[in-house]
Amino acid sequence: MHYIPDLLQKKPFVFPEAPRWFRDAFYFCDIDAGTLYRIGADGTAQAIYVHGSPVSGWVRLDDGSLLVVAGLERRIVSVRDGVARTFADATGLVGWALNDLLRAPDGHCYVGAVDFNLFADPSKIGQPSPLVHVTPDGRATVATREIVFPNGMTILRSGELLVADSLTGELLAFTRQADGTLTDRRVWAALPGEMPDGISLDAEGAVWVASHHRVLCVHEGGEITDVVDMGSTRATACMLGGADGRTLLITASDTHDRAEIRAKGPSGALFTVHVSVAGAGLPSVYGATS
Repeated sequence: MHYIPDLLQKKPFVFPEAPRWFRDAFYFCDIDAGTLYRIGADGTAQAIYVHGSPVSGWVRLDDGSLLVVAGLERRIVSVRDGVARTFADATGLVGWALNDLLRAPDGHCYVGAVDFNLFADPSKIGQPSPLVHVTPDGRATVATREIVFPNGMTILRSGELLVADSLTGELLAFTRQADGTLTDRRVWAALPGEMPDGISLDAEGAVWVASHHRVLCVHEGGEITDVVDMGSTRATACMLGGADGRTLLITASDTHDRAEIRAKGPSGALFTVHVSVAGAGLPSVYGATS
């Protein structure tokens, strides 16, 4: 099926990313503004946390606290009552920045990373970067370097961790061991010519994948059954949620080039599409509050 998205809000945001559904509301972050937002019932975004530097991946816990990736600081902070404290430090493991985050039900976290400044040194694009594993007590190690640019993540119904590699155009699956380590890398879906970024799992085991000017519904093996046409803007991530789980929230910006954003001003926006299959699984949390 082919979709044209509806514009939900254009504040504009600088670079919106990491949308999540948490039980009864959508949330997302504005990376460059260092701000996390909750989308209210009227569709407007309300800031819930402001950090002093760029943020990217994050998760809300049942007690209301947050784990937030402070990307350029290369650490994860625990935020409670607006106060941030270091939960995990990856400065010794990562050369430039941390990116997206997924927290598994057992408390183990996985954080994408980039070893080099993509914008200042593009000659290094294509070199592998680490996927960081963080234990429930905050110890950080490198889970794997078998990825070039680890980005959006989910956990499949098989229990495997699925990771989007933006620069190889692949969705990679890894077996999660009891201690959180990763083994048995395999290509779950190859998407030639695409740049998979944020992803969202649905109840049938397919994933929605943001890939710049398109958002794709991809099944294992690479079959694409649905496409959202983003036109001239670029999707950065997507997430299923809403009252029936079938609203796909898409974060987007006209450009990824920070120099262009500084010169022309921000163009970040939020879009929605109503799809046929509900969301199911991390990094979002569905269902009533326990």
